[in-house]
Parts: sequence; C-alpha cells; structure tokens
Amino acid sequence: MITVPIAAHDAAGVVALLADHTYDEVERLTGWSKGRIWRAAVERRARKTETRIRERGEERRRRQEETLRAIIGDTVTADVMDFFDSLPDDSLDLIVTSVPYNIGKPYGGAPQSDHMRHLRYHGWMMQVISEMARALKPDAVAFVQLGNTRDDLDQTVPLDVLFYDAFRRAGLTFQNRVIWTKNHGLQPKGRLAERYETALVWCKGDTPRFNATAARTPQLHPGKRSFKGAHAGELSCHPLGAWPSDVWDIGQIKHNHPERTGHPAQYPLALAKRAVNLYSLPGELVCDPFSGSGTTAAACVEAGRAFVGADLFYSDLRRQRLAAVVPDTVTALPGVSEDNLAVWQAEARRRDIGVTPLMLTPIPPQ
Repeated sequence: MITVPIAAHDAAGVVALLADHTYDEVERLTGWSKGRIWRAAVERRARKTETRIRERGEERRRRQEETLRAIIGDTVTADVMDFFDSLPDDSLDLIVTSVPYNIGKPYGGAPQSDHMRHLRYHGWMMQVISEMARALKPDAVAFVQLGNTRDDLDQTVPLDVLFYDAFRRAGLTFQNRVIWTKNHGLQPKGRLAERYETALVWCKGDTPRFNATAARTPQLHPGKRSFKGAHAGELSCHPLGAWPSDVWDIGQIKHNHPERTGHPAQYPLALAKRAVNLYSLPGELVCDPFSGSGTTAAACVEAGRAFVGADLFYSDLRRQRLAAVVPDTVTALPGVSEDNLAVWQAEARRRDIGVTPLMLTPIPPQ
C-alpha cells in the first residue's frame, strides 16, 4: 500500500479517510500515528463509533433527567458518587453542603465511614468536587462548609486550603471564604482555641446569583447622615441594613440546642438558610450531596426552594424531621432592626407628586 506524505494531508483530510478506511489503513496511508488520527477525529466528532457514542450519551442524559425528576423533594440513601452519576450536567441551581472531615465521626454508628487514609480522602473529595462542578448550571453557586482534618502524621490540615485548588481546577470561580464564628469548642494545649469554621463559595461562571438583602445585618449607626455633597443632612445608611459580609456569627448546634437531632456533626439551620436565600430564588433546585440530618433540605422547604440530596445514613431521621417542616409565610428582613425602623419612620414625610391625567380613547363598537 502506498503511503501518502503527511504534508499532503491536513487533519480534516486525514479524518475524511476514516469514512472508508480503518484506523490501521489510515495510519499506513498517511504516516500519522493512530493516536494522532484518533485525536483529530475526536476534535471533529468524526470517530468511527461517533453515532453510537452520541446515542449512548443521549440515553444517559434521558436516564439522568428521569431520575432527577423522580427524586426532587426527597433525599435518597446512596453513595455520593452514585448519586452524582444520576444527575444530568448543568442541572442544579445551587449546592449547599458540609462535607465529611475525615476525623472519625461515627456516622450511622460506623466510625470507619469517616476514617480514610489522608491521600485517599483527598482523592475522593477531588472526584466529588469535579462532580459538583459538572452538575451545576452555568453561573450557579456551590457553598461548601469546611473545617479541619488530620493527615496521616496527625497534623492539622485546613480543608479550605486543601481543596481550594481542586475547586479552581474543576473550572469554578472563587467568590468568598465565609468565616462562621463559633462561641464554644475544645481548648487545646499550646495553641489558640478554634472558634470558627469556613465555607468556600464558588461560581460556575462570573455572574453568580446574589441576593444581598437576604443576609444584610442591622446598621450599627442607623441615624448616620451625610455631612456634605448633594445629600448633606440626609440619612446615609441603607434602610434594609448593612451590606452582608463574609463573617457570619451563627451559634453552633450544642447538646441542648432545640435543633439537635443526634447527628454527630450537625450544622445550624440558620447557616444553611442564609446560603440558600443568598444564592438562589424561590422554586430553584438546591442540592446537598451530604444530606446528613436534613438541615439543607429543611432550609429549602422553609424558603420555598426545591431540593434533592443523598446520604448513606439517617434516612429515617431526615424523613421524620422534614415531615414537621412548613414553608415560611413571610420573608424576614434580617437587616431591619427596631432602631432602624424608628429612624426611618421618624424621617417619613408626605410628598405630593403631580400626575398628568390619563386620557383613554374609547374603543369603537365592532
């Protein structure tokens, strides 16, 4: 068989030969390696099995969409990677979750469920983060609450530091590192007591959903006024409160807390609900792939969001908890305080605005 010089073929011409020849024949005809031929075919979606590959992809998408429709409004008992395998690409409006820290918490009464070799845990979480990025819609947000773990040398490792690069390599854009302050905890020897955990906020794009009013805080000086310029003498603070910051003072779940369910690492409803209200709108789909006691799902029910989630344990606990949750009938404005209301009510003045009468033209009878 005659070999055609490589220079005589551009990639498109080589790929065209696949229509009537095998990869071996094209290799002999052009002198290109099979790997190079295959890469050129992939770029042009011209592999010899392209139709079958596309049909398999479409079938997988249909199966995932059917599964997602079936589990909206519920949490399933499943491994996190199996759960993500059932979700289509670009299907979630928001992820709010707290990941396992790999510190031996006895989830489901099984200590080994949260005790891997450090390298294996790191690799497993990289897979989870990759799946989070795949399943998020464009410009959707992942709010992932993190603490500290211990490596195989028993050294403390901050999870936000450990996983930062994994989120970035998954194609997400960093938004914030939220500091969740806690007023209780262990008192270690020879170092500072840990009184905060973090949450990393990432966006699949550059324009995330952000509802600032949902997390505003009361103004420290609601009566502050501008002292110069066109608005001198007028109130200068926003009537709905101060712009939200990346420091959240929310009490953790202690033994006598009214939200306590018996889960060994439960995070507060207020934390999840603030994230849900900040980064999604009513009716949108929120996912917690580590559902635990159902805190994120409860926040979604109260805030009027759809939800899905998964966990290997605590399905009965979640079902019982969610059965008692009812949607909010009003939406709170956390940045509006009594002092704020008093200041703005005292400032209220009647203002008459002239209006041009609206002239209506009668519609002639038909």
